[in-house]
Amino acid sequence: MKKIIFVAMFAFALLFVVDVTAQTAEKTGKAIAEQTMDTRLKMLKDELKLTDAQYLAFEPVYREYRKILGRVTDHKLARTKREELTNENALKVVSARLSNTINTSSVKQKYLFIFAEVIEPLQIEKLYRIDDRISKEARKIVQYNK
Repeated sequence: MKKIIFVAMFAFALLFVVDVTAQTAEKTGKAIAEQTMDTRLKMLKDELKLTDAQYLAFEPVYREYRKILGRVTDHKLARTKREELTNENALKVVSARLSNTINTSSVKQKYLFIFAEVIEPLQIEKLYRIDDRISKEARKIVQYNK
């Protein structure tokens, strides 16, 4: 009987630890994502030479823009490594990559005019260039850390 009670208590404690660990991982992921966004925004403010007034208007628009970009792309399939490509999955991977390009371009086209309400046209051109560069560098860092 004591063994059954001990096993039940251990199982309950283990469930508690797993739940807390999952919550901590989720919070950590959110904290990292927020830090990443803050870093992006700081870099963009400096690179685009945004005034304080421009930055106040730009920040919420850019956050929403990045959120939408994240939703319209298939990260997992499109980032399949070359070594993992097979005849069975190659067409799906290429299709996912092309869909990502189309979807991202659509979002960028839509936001071109939204950004034009808060920053200058030359700043928008530079924004898209810099944002692409930041994304490429971030992907390299993620690949390196894996």
